[in-house]
Amino acid sequence: MAAGSRSSKKMRRNGVLLINLYVLSLFLLATTTASSSRCSIKGLPLVRNMSELPQDSYGIGGLSHTTVAGSALHGLKEVEVWLQTFSPGAVTPIHRHSCEEVFVVLKGSGTLYLASNSHEKYPGKPQEYFIFANSTFHIPVNDAHQILNTDEHEDMQLLAIISRPPVKVFIYEDWFMPHTAAKLKFPIFWDEQCLQAPPKDEL
Repeated sequence: MAAGSRSSKKMRRNGVLLINLYVLSLFLLATTTASSSRCSIKGLPLVRNMSELPQDSYGIGGLSHTTVAGSALHGLKEVEVWLQTFSPGAVTPIHRHSCEEVFVVLKGSGTLYLASNSHEKYPGKPQEYFIFANSTFHIPVNDAHQILNTDEHEDMQLLAIISRPPVKVFIYEDWFMPHTAAKLKFPIFWDEQCLQAPPKDEL
């Protein structure tokens, strides 16, 4: 009886040890995967809480960016969705990209600068449009544009939907800089860890 009791205690200890080793191996696998899975294409859960998604400024002053659904991060092929918050006075660089873009202004107000004659040798003088909460606007393919939060007290939050991801961006120093001198930014800031080689420009 004593020998049997000792034997069953030993088996229980071995069983507990095996379970602990299994749990430890799962933990190590999860932490290793978490650090390397930022660029893993695992698809998207059906329902997510946007307030729990990671945000970052990516070194851009006054910006908070979240990739809600993306190409590099989630493997989407046709569309990408961003949530961006601009602090008062924050502004994007003058830029263009070879994809369509649609914005929904969730809160705040600002100014959209859009050069609709970007098919010329340089963007040219832009038109100004007032944007505000519950407004929406779209950017045609390769039209240079810039967005500015003109409110001195309130953040401006935008939902952006782009086609043909991953996006390649061309940045201008001013509105009369030739297209050929614009600086290619690819991968875009939030895709830098996941994408490498720049695709060919289409202008």
